[in-house]
Amino acid sequence: MNTRRFSVRPALIAAAGAALLLAPLSVAAPSSAATDDPAYRATSAPNVFYPVAGGAGVKDLKTFSSRRQATDVAAPCGTSVRASHPGTARVLKRTVKGRSAYLVRVYTGTADLSTSYGWLASPAVVDGQVLQSGQVLGALTRHLTTRACSLAFAVTKDGKAVNPTTWLARYVGDAPPVGRLYDTAGIDLVSFNLLGANHTENSPVYATYPSRMRRAMQLLDDRAIDVAGLQEFQKPQAQWFDANGYDQTWGEFYFDPPGKSWDPDNAIIWRRSTMELVESQTFSVPYFGGNLRAMPAVLLREKATGRTAWYLNVHNPASSKQRGDHAVWRAQAVAIERQKVVDLRATGRPVFLVGDFNDAEPAFCPLTAGKLMISPNSLPSDTCAFPAKGRSIDWIFAAGQVRFSYFLRDTTTRTSKITDHPIIQTRAHLQD
Repeated sequence: MNTRRFSVRPALIAAAGAALLLAPLSVAAPSSAATDDPAYRATSAPNVFYPVAGGAGVKDLKTFSSRRQATDVAAPCGTSVRASHPGTARVLKRTVKGRSAYLVRVYTGTADLSTSYGWLASPAVVDGQVLQSGQVLGALTRHLTTRACSLAFAVTKDGKAVNPTTWLARYVGDAPPVGRLYDTAGIDLVSFNLLGANHTENSPVYATYPSRMRRAMQLLDDRAIDVAGLQEFQKPQAQWFDANGYDQTWGEFYFDPPGKSWDPDNAIIWRRSTMELVESQTFSVPYFGGNLRAMPAVLLREKATGRTAWYLNVHNPASSKQRGDHAVWRAQAVAIERQKVVDLRATGRPVFLVGDFNDAEPAFCPLTAGKLMISPNSLPSDTCAFPAKGRSIDWIFAAGQVRFSYFLRDTTTRTSKITDHPIIQTRAHLQD
C-alpha cells in the first residue's frame, strides 16, 4: 500500500538547481482564504465553493449553535445553490401544508465530510449522482415554515457537526479537506510532455535527454504519481527508461506490435505497487499531414480498491511555420478521441483521456459537450464550460463515475528546463 496518502495535497517547497524537491503537506498552507469574505472569493473546481453564488443580498446570518447545527445564508429566491465539494448526492423532499421543497446532501463517503443544502425549489441533481465542486444543485426557494429566502447550510466532519461559517472561511478557494472520496485515497494522475530527445540534441537552452529524464522521473516519484500519460517519449528516452531500471517500478505500454516498428512516443506508465494492467490496446488518429499514428489505451485496476478505469493518452499535431497548419487534422483527431471515449464508456467503466491536444477551446469544447467529460478544473456542461483559469493545450479529462479532489497546472517543469510544457496533475477518485 502507498503510505503517502495522508497528505492533503503535494506542494512545491524548494528548487535546488534544476531539480525539483516536493513534500506532502498534512495541512494546507495559509492563503487569502482566511482574510476575505468567502462569499465573494474566486475559486474553481475541484476546490471548495461557497454554496450560494455571490452577489447582492447574499449574507451569512451566522446562526450555527449547539441547538441548531446549521447556518442560514440569506440570498434572493431563485439564486443558484452549488455543491461546496465533490461527492455523491442524496435528495430529500419535504412537504408542509401542501408546499414542497428539497434538501440535498453531498457525501464524500461513509464518513469524513458531508454537507447539506436546504431548501431548493427543484433539484438539478438526482439521488446517487456524482458531483463536482461548484456543480449546481438547484435554485433557492422559501423556507417551508419561516418563508424566508435563505439557505440552511450544514457541515459534518467525521460524524460531528462543524460550524459552517468557520469552515467556509477556512476552505473556500482551497482543495477540499478530504482524506478520502468515495472511500478511496485516490489515484494521482498526470499528463506530461517530456520534450523529445531530438529537440535538445544541440540546444543552448535544454540539457540532453538523460539529464531531463532523470529529473522527470524523480518528479514523478517525489509526487508519488500512480499513472502518467507521456508524450514525446521518443525511442532514446524509452531505451534510457528501461536501461536504468525504471521498468521495474513502472509498467509501460505503447505501440509495439510483433513484426512492426515500435513507436513509444505516446506512452502510458503506471506504478506497479499501486496499479495493475488488465487490458491494453491502441487506436489511431491523424498526425502531421494526416498520417495515422497509434495512441495507447489501457484498462488499469487500482490495487487498493479493485476498481478499474480506462486511460487514454494522445498527442495531436501542432501548427507551426515549419510544418504548416494542421487544424483540420487536430479536429479529426478530437472527433476520433471523443468516439473512443464513448465506446469505452459503453463498457461501464470510467475513462480518462489525457494528452497534449495542441488546442485549448477547439479540443476542450467538443470533448466535454453533452456532459461526456469534465476536466478536473471544469463543471459538467451540455455546451462548453471552459475553465476561467488554467487555459492550456495539455489536458486531463474524465468520463463516468469519477471526481477530483486536487488539481495543479505546474509550470516549474518549464522554468527548471525539464521540458517546454507544464505538467498537469490531479487526484482522481473512482466511485465504484
